[in-house]
Amino acid sequence: MKFLPLLLITLITTFTYAVEPGHEGHDHAKGDHQDKVQKTQGIYYGKILEIKDAMGYKYLKINEEGKELWVAIANAPVAVGDKIGYDKRTIMHNFESKTLGKTFKEIIFASDVYLPQKAQQPKSMKEMLDLHNKNPHNSTGTGISPTTDEKPAQPFVKKDMYTVEEVHMWRNYLKDQIISLEGTISKVSRNIMKRDWIHVGDGTGDKKNLTDDLVFTATSTKVKAGDKVLAKGKVIVNKDFGYGYFYKVLIQDATFEVK
Repeated sequence: MKFLPLLLITLITTFTYAVEPGHEGHDHAKGDHQDKVQKTQGIYYGKILEIKDAMGYKYLKINEEGKELWVAIANAPVAVGDKIGYDKRTIMHNFESKTLGKTFKEIIFASDVYLPQKAQQPKSMKEMLDLHNKNPHNSTGTGISPTTDEKPAQPFVKKDMYTVEEVHMWRNYLKDQIISLEGTISKVSRNIMKRDWIHVGDGTGDKKNLTDDLVFTATSTKVKAGDKVLAKGKVIVNKDFGYGYFYKVLIQDATFEVK
């Protein structure tokens, strides 16, 4: 299960240098030992000993079977003492974080991260964002490369209020516009990548084609699942968070009026 990246980390994997999250193009590691990338497979588990926050990310000091190491993940609800799972596909050497004023001899940038839900059942970020039974992406490799959009089933009509299905169907006509719709909140995931993720439905759309649900994001909200709301926000299309997670449509800077 992929960690919704939510990471948004730009790693220049050329065996010459790495760029620190939030400082693309500025924080080059220097010296004879250049940053290098190694690739391994599988999920490893360890206990969090220390947490350092920087630029919306968490740098975790981990005890993995008696060995101490550093793992970087996007902002997530973890605490010292938690046992988490992580992959080791991207390992950086001599990585300099100017934000923390520290150079890591070795640090893992994890994309598959499993967070504790219960002692016997870790929960992945993919599940937290309600993606475990969905395929929200339509891209290959890195960057945005969606397939050609299908022709809308109905001609576009400018309206004061849209339905969830219409926002999906007319997303390209609504790009960068502020839209409004009425619906019921089905799920809220808080403080992930410094924002709340709110799923809204209104009974329209096709569950099989994933057009019955629309994701809104906001820096902070007080709404909860079950609330009937008037939701507003800016339409963003073809949003690629990397690692294969691609949203054809997403509503950002959302506001909600509970009815």
